[in-house]
Amino acid sequence: MLGRQALTDCRTGGYSLPAGMTILISPWIIHRDPRWFEDPQRFRPERWEGDLARRIPRFAYMPFGGGPRICIGNRFAIMEAVLILSVVARHFRLEWQEEHPVELLPSITLRAKSGIWARLVPR
Repeated sequence: MLGRQALTDCRTGGYSLPAGMTILISPWIIHRDPRWFEDPQRFRPERWEGDLARRIPRFAYMPFGGGPRICIGNRFAIMEAVLILSVVARHFRLEWQEEHPVELLPSITLRAKSGIWARLVPR
């Protein structure tokens, strides 16, 4: 959850928010909104292959928050993930191990409780 405070009286999504009200935002729910994501409950990385990022509203996907309080490490995290995945994917294909289901552990960040089990298959 991300907490924000209304600075002035405003109206959004059909709700009146008085100045000073704390608003809680759930990226988990926003990222599964069927208005923006087809079959939102399924893990489908290929959904990003086209122009989805340009078609959805600015904060329909915000894995690092947004605005002036965005995570300071977001660019490093993305760069690190791309570098690691490109090196691994060059030599291996990852196969998810269905016998080890992913159980979520919500904390400061959302993570898999017992990790994500995958088999490395040489290319």
